[in-house]
Amino acid sequence: MNVLSIPALKTALADNTVDVIVVANGTYHVRPSNQTLADSLWIGGDAYANRTRPITVRAATIGGVTFDGGGASGFGGLSFEDGAHDQTWDGFNFANMVANQSGIIEFGGYLPRRTVHHLTVRHIRVLGTCRGRATTASGNTTEHAIYFANAASVGPHDLLAEDISVDGSGFLASAIHGDHGDLTNPPAYNVTVRRLHVIRTQQAIILWQSAFRNWRIDTADITGALEYAVRYESIGGSGITFANITSTGSGVKGFYSSQGTAPAGVSFTNDSLR
Repeated sequence: MNVLSIPALKTALADNTVDVIVVANGTYHVRPSNQTLADSLWIGGDAYANRTRPITVRAATIGGVTFDGGGASGFGGLSFEDGAHDQTWDGFNFANMVANQSGIIEFGGYLPRRTVHHLTVRHIRVLGTCRGRATTASGNTTEHAIYFANAASVGPHDLLAEDISVDGSGFLASAIHGDHGDLTNPPAYNVTVRRLHVIRTQQAIILWQSAFRNWRIDTADITGALEYAVRYESIGGSGITFANITSTGSGVKGFYSSQGTAPAGVSFTNDSLR
């Protein structure tokens, strides 16, 4: 199905007979996902959780579609929550939006709902006009390009982000951030990130204190992180792999963890972190 608007995209996405949505090239205004308005990309609830067919949402040409926040604050731009599953989103840019203790793209959320799973984002560009709330390079930002959170009972799982480009010059804290989760509302697991390109975030990759398992970040180039290229603080994490990651020009160092240079449960393969 070919669509020309955000409301039409969401209507098609809720139609279980549709398995491919092609978004016409152009710029589309979006409002923050948590406002759940007609032009908000909050992808959750029964309309999407009850789908039985996998679906692909793609730009007519890779990079030909931009979701534009018009400079407003309070974003999530695209949020997968409350049961969304078996979707692929391919070829989109995000621009002109200010995140608020969240991510431009989110998997799961602060408020635990039904898990999200088997989701892919591919050929995504988060442009430098996507900002954190800080206004200086030294600001303590908590805003990210892609944010992996938690879900009720079963954590978000089987998630893939590939061919991702993030310009963090708008004071984004990171390109990839994992946080939140406990035994009742677990964090994301079975997560793969590959072919990641990042410039000028505070820290490019952050796995915070939740007990993450089975994450693989493979093939990344990171330039000019203001502090660390990779920050690892997962408590009780396991099956974590950082492979083929090259960072240059980090403001403090390429890798940091309070657990030392070789945290338990973490493997490093062919990395150059500087």
